[in-house]
Amino acid sequence: PERVKCFRTNGGHYLHVRSYMNSILVYNITSRTTVPPEGVDIGVPGFGQTYPLEFLDPSKRNVGIYFFTLVENMINWGYIRDKYVRGAPYDWHKAPNENNDYFVALQKLVEDMYEVYGSPVVMIAHSMGNLYSLYFLNHQSQELKDKYIHSFVALGAPWGGVAKTLRVLASGDNNCIPVISTLRIRDQQRSAVSTGWLLPYNNTWPTDKVFVNYQKFYSDIGFPDGWLMRQDTEEPIASLAPPGVDVYCLFGTGVEDTPHSFVYDAFPDKDTNVIFGIGDGTVNLESCQKWKKQQKQRVELIELPGNEHIVMLSNLTTISHIKQIRFGEMKTYH
Repeated sequence: PERVKCFRTNGGHYLHVRSYMNSILVYNITSRTTVPPEGVDIGVPGFGQTYPLEFLDPSKRNVGIYFFTLVENMINWGYIRDKYVRGAPYDWHKAPNENNDYFVALQKLVEDMYEVYGSPVVMIAHSMGNLYSLYFLNHQSQELKDKYIHSFVALGAPWGGVAKTLRVLASGDNNCIPVISTLRIRDQQRSAVSTGWLLPYNNTWPTDKVFVNYQKFYSDIGFPDGWLMRQDTEEPIASLAPPGVDVYCLFGTGVEDTPHSFVYDAFPDKDTNVIFGIGDGTVNLESCQKWKKQQKQRVELIELPGNEHIVMLSNLTTISHIKQIRFGEMKTYH
């Protein structure tokens, strides 16, 4: 079978121009699961290693940098790649309900690192990876978390969902890559269960925000299966239960081109006029503030002014905060 090569830019997931159509998942309304097209295998390489996370596309190292700068700094702190610093990449097409094997592997990775190196693990996640991490922590016993998890560092977490997802589902989003048609890539973006999973939730947004009726929205865009996908995946974001471990939420602010809402002249097949709000360019400014009253473990919100969603990973201020968290030097912020 053909293996699909993936890359991601600016917080959105995109595929190699020659092969992205091959990754349009097929949704089974009976089993409520997705599978790749016949003859296509979508694989996730290097579980437990850092290389899949350091560069999202190794052939485009100058534009595809991801966790590389953070990992390099950790090496300077005395860590060793793939030994003290491990990676846990996942299939981003799917939401947690279809990735059970991933969580089994993640639990084993955490436990093995604890047993071999003798100390609890610091979990660091970015963007949708935070939702995966929260799902994992919400499905572990408190006894296990107390033993194996030192803390959870959440970078650019979309706790309340992401407003730009509405545009992705309605008319597609090529992230300003001119060789990719928004309408052509829309089919692929809709088929990824994780896309609907990231639609905004009203759990952290201000009460005066009016949300569209998602069932009607999916009907209006001609994608009724999307409503079924959304219903299958609303947890854990809908309840946003606290993780039960020390958590540090680092979030970018002050990026003026964060999509907030959309106005269409012709819906949904024409491009939209974007109304911008506050955030990091991708994730709107909604947070894990309410956890402070829901768990006894530490909850810190750390603002990163002017930090764009991807750039924050290479920002030395972000890296300094992570170092302080790891070595117990973090002061109280909020």
